[in-house]
Amino acid sequence: MENSGALIVEELDDSRKTLATIIGVLPGFVYRCKNDKDWTMIFVSNQCLDVTGYTPDELKFNKAISFNEVIAEEYRSYLYSRWKALLKVDGMLKEEYKIVRKDGKTRWVLEQGKGVFDEKGKLLYLDGYITDITTRKEAEERLVQKNIELHIAKERAEDSNKLKTAFLANLSHEIRTPMNAILGFSDLLKEEDLQSEQRDNYVEIINNSGNHLLSLINDIIEMSKIETGQISPNLEEVDVNLLMGVVEKSLATTIPSDKKLELKYIQPRVRLTENIKTDPVKLRQILTNLISNSVKFTDVGSVEFWYECNMSEGGSINFFVKDTGIGIDRENHREIFERFNRILNEQTTNRGGSGLGLAIAKAYVEMMGGKIDLESEYGKGSLFKFSIPLIICKRCRTHASGDNLINSEDMTSSMRILVAEDEDTNFLYLSALLSKFNHIIFRAGNGKEAVDLVRDDDTIDLVLMDIKMPILNGFDALKQIKKIRPCLPVIAQTAYALSDDEQSIRAAGFDGYIAKPIMKQQLMDAINSICK
Repeated sequence: MENSGALIVEELDDSRKTLATIIGVLPGFVYRCKNDKDWTMIFVSNQCLDVTGYTPDELKFNKAISFNEVIAEEYRSYLYSRWKALLKVDGMLKEEYKIVRKDGKTRWVLEQGKGVFDEKGKLLYLDGYITDITTRKEAEERLVQKNIELHIAKERAEDSNKLKTAFLANLSHEIRTPMNAILGFSDLLKEEDLQSEQRDNYVEIINNSGNHLLSLINDIIEMSKIETGQISPNLEEVDVNLLMGVVEKSLATTIPSDKKLELKYIQPRVRLTENIKTDPVKLRQILTNLISNSVKFTDVGSVEFWYECNMSEGGSINFFVKDTGIGIDRENHREIFERFNRILNEQTTNRGGSGLGLAIAKAYVEMMGGKIDLESEYGKGSLFKFSIPLIICKRCRTHASGDNLINSEDMTSSMRILVAEDEDTNFLYLSALLSKFNHIIFRAGNGKEAVDLVRDDDTIDLVLMDIKMPILNGFDALKQIKKIRPCLPVIAQTAYALSDDEQSIRAAGFDGYIAKPIMKQQLMDAINSICK
């Protein structure tokens, strides 16, 4: 009997050791507690220190804190009700909730537990296991967040594809319309029995359609350059008053004759007497896009624009464009500045446009450190306003502008002009135009020929240099020409030129710049500035 008793004691001792070993290697802690609102701990394994920051002695019998206080407050009543329901059916608890550690950090835990009953069904205590699952929960939350982001990105991509599809359909229509006019009326010009008035009318239609087509192409390329980050601000000293006058003069002539519309530049109450530092090309383009948009959607009344200065610290210069047009519903205020968006209704369907003008304006304003906004109601006109940082420069004594119209009579002296151009049609056009003013024209079919002609003929007065040419491009030809004759004026002509290209071309050393397609007045202005 003694041996049997000793054996039982030994087996019990082994069982305790085995149980202690198993409990000791668990990632969480086991417990035995009372079924009260404090969850008073009777037993807690050592791992509770890792999970809660409290030692077993601090938790047992609520010596330092009750386990109910360790549970995050928002979960306490829920856990109590869950235990109460499960104990009625002898069920097992399996819940995830948050606790607040001794160091104040919040952690996620998983608790699995069950009630322990005597033979008569009386609840004695609760046994269970609690482990830290914070790493898993955070990973799940990241996954959920990622899925939400992917879902949002998918919706945006689908919306963008729908917008692009609608944009391309609209663009196809916008391009085909002027192309149809250009090709159709060009064909009609071949008829021999045309009256002079008809011929002039057809030529005007072709010219207007060509300008419209060029505007569309410029918008598309400009938006592409903005989206790929190829454009950045080029800050220069700018006379705002002069720039506003130039915008008024250049846009007043573009208002369709069938519109009873007046374009007004309103002089500011406080007029800037000093130049500011900004990007003049982009500022002018923003104003042009906003004013052109207002003119498009205003048939009767006026389009007014002006500026105001906020001279406080960190000041700004604020620009406004106000029209008496059809207005814009409030629900469309935000999306009207998004690329590819056009607000379509019975008032806008037949007014044309690529849907990029306002998006380009917004991109430029933000690129220059400003913001753009809109006040409008349908049927009550619109007020576009944008602000950019106000950086005052020292006053300049003189101001120059290439936008003053030059009469052809100003170009009285004959010049020997070298046209470096590899395209026959482009050369024929320039030659015909320049010959009207008694200029003597030479041609170079590529950059190398241009360099050779300048080297061999020191009587050449001016070079019109195409940028893209075979053998030697315009930039490389310019470098060699300037080595031979540093003072010989060279004007760049390029089909690549958009908003940011003028600065890079001038930085390369060109004396002037004209963008293709070259207009008569544009060419006269460039040459006249060289003559002066």
